[in-house]
Amino acid sequence: MVPWDKRALLDAVVAQIDYELATMTRIAREAAEGAAHEENRSEGIKDMRSTEASYVARGQAERALDLERSRARLQNFELRSFGASDRIESGAVVQVRHQQQSSWYFMLPVAGGRRLEDSGRLVQTITPTSPLGSALLGLGVGDEVEVPAPTRPKIYQILAIA
Repeated sequence: MVPWDKRALLDAVVAQIDYELATMTRIAREAAEGAAHEENRSEGIKDMRSTEASYVARGQAERALDLERSRARLQNFELRSFGASDRIESGAVVQVRHQQQSSWYFMLPVAGGRRLEDSGRLVQTITPTSPLGSALLGLGVGDEVEVPAPTRPKIYQILAIA
């Protein structure tokens, strides 16, 4: 098996966050300007345009701040190699099988749900707070785990840890 380039994967996640952060910062700035714009000034006691615009601006600014925090955590995140006898924790790339389908996941402390590619293999980031991530923590190759799902639980078998 071709080894994973975790540094490249992590750099790709940071690059995605940088792009989102630039976009979110621009959107937050525009929302703040819109909240203060004269067209959003209240024309009466029940006119909530200004208040609603300020809520949107605050939400966008908080999302930008969350992205900045995620970026900082990932830039300081130390990667290590995992072997077949190791237990899953943040930094592990894990191969699992569910219903005859194999998938790869990269466990990170933040920034879950991102899809990446390395050497032609697709990998999705997950966090320890996600349902699958929390179920996988501490398990090893050969273990099976049941993860709650809306219709019925999903059963995953751990095939590899890198």
